[in-house]
Amino acid sequence: MAGHDSTGMVESPAYFNEIGIQIAYADEEMDATAATPATANLLKVARNEPLLTIPRVIYSTKGRATLYVLGLYRSDRHNLLVRRFR
Repeated sequence: MAGHDSTGMVESPAYFNEIGIQIAYADEEMDATAATPATANLLKVARNEPLLTIPRVIYSTKGRATLYVLGLYRSDRHNLLVRRFR
């Protein structure tokens, strides 16, 4: 389907352009959390296993929140690299 990634998520800029929404920016926060029973089952990890949580809010050029995405990442399969420049 146009604008959808392989998981069916709608995050593609092309999709938003198709429906007349121009994306300006996204805000992301990063935090650690413990896997709930439901999340542990879905991600096939132990209950209370540490997870990286990244909620993302995507905003249009009109300043409207257009999409909310909550990413939960297994700590044994993902790492986070932050490169900072002065």
